[in-house]
Amino acid sequence: MTPDHAICGILRKHKEFESNVTIINRKTPKKPLTGLHRGVASDPEDPNPVMKRAFLVAVGAYVLAAVSQLHAASVFYDSFNYSSGNQVSSGGTPSWSLRNSPQVDPAITSGSLSYSGLLTASSDNSVLFNGTNPSGIAIRPLGQVYNIGNVSTLYYSLTFKVTSIAAADWGGAGNFLTGSFMMGFSQDTSGALVNPSAAAPLLIRTGDPNNTSGTANDFQSFQLGTGVTAAAPTGRVFDGTRNYNPGDTLFLVLSYSFNSGVSNDVARLYVNPVPGSLEGANTPVVTTSGTVADVSNDQIQAFFLRNNSVEPAATQIDDLRVGTTWADVTPVPEPSATALAGCGLLVLLGCYRLRTRH
Repeated sequence: MTPDHAICGILRKHKEFESNVTIINRKTPKKPLTGLHRGVASDPEDPNPVMKRAFLVAVGAYVLAAVSQLHAASVFYDSFNYSSGNQVSSGGTPSWSLRNSPQVDPAITSGSLSYSGLLTASSDNSVLFNGTNPSGIAIRPLGQVYNIGNVSTLYYSLTFKVTSIAAADWGGAGNFLTGSFMMGFSQDTSGALVNPSAAAPLLIRTGDPNNTSGTANDFQSFQLGTGVTAAAPTGRVFDGTRNYNPGDTLFLVLSYSFNSGVSNDVARLYVNPVPGSLEGANTPVVTTSGTVADVSNDQIQAFFLRNNSVEPAATQIDDLRVGTTWADVTPVPEPSATALAGCGLLVLLGCYRLRTRH
């Protein structure tokens, strides 16, 4: 139900309720204005000025909430409601395209992910990364170039689940140190994606963190990280304190902050922040030091999804959002119109009960 429909419902309920109260008041002798009614204008044609005021406040609050939801529009939101079985670059056209032919980018798969408290599209499909296929990149332009001149921080979020880790996914000790970058911002939209052009990439690595010699390839956990860019190895920073398991559904938020000067931009990774909360109420698991080179050309203008053989065998993602504020990428479901109408009526009833006691 739309906000307009909800407001109309509240108005109807108020009109019915006010009619009933007016009938009661016509049978009840008028009392002098005291207590709660002092300072409230008296109108012989309007026996319920307090209720009127409370009602207007309730409706006004709802309108403001509805408008704020409209203003929290992100750069883009994709629930991947495309035909299952197609690659993102073909099923998601024209929004998505294949960056380099004849590569194989991630595919659309049936089913969706959800995360408690987060606004998601439960009936749409999702994306499956295949760590055993040849590499390939799907790219989506953001519609404009972002830099320090028009944004301070750019954010993206998604729901994320590794579904399978195969033996030797990590490819040995060298790849445990650098992992693989699965997605992120890009400073360009075509040609080969070079590591310094990928900003705030989502990094992943498998293998036993207690045995980096390349002999423990059957370790069934993974670690996450990010970097200012995907430049390896100095630009990639992992959270080495937390291991996640196949089947865990995670809510991830990543950000890239532009700063004036050279080699001081900052990337952050949040794992399972609270949807709808303030950014400052959540602690990133990775914050880059701001000592490595900034993204090429100091700009961002696209988002990419990347298959790579160093990734886990299968990873599912859903509900991808890109925005210019934290609120853009951490939305919560809107209250139902019924709940809002109920709250409005409770306010009116409470005011009426107070009025009848004076």
